[in-house]
Amino acid sequence: MHKRKKATEGEKVLAAIYAIQLELRRAQAGFQDETDEALIDSYIYEIISLHKKYEYYLRRAKELGLAAAGCAKIS
Repeated sequence: MHKRKKATEGEKVLAAIYAIQLELRRAQAGFQDETDEALIDSYIYEIISLHKKYEYYLRRAKELGLAAAGCAKIS
């Protein structure tokens, strides 16, 4: 039986940052391709919301002194 390693808070924060980056790319692509006014508004709200989440997780990463692979420490 293998014990699964529990993710640290730092690993969770970095995973959230990467996931939000992907969601932002998807939402921005949808926004660029959309022509319906209601859906454009929906993408705008989604992008704003994702930016707020992204800012939160970047602050947490900085507080924890984290750095992503191949990147400098977040300061």
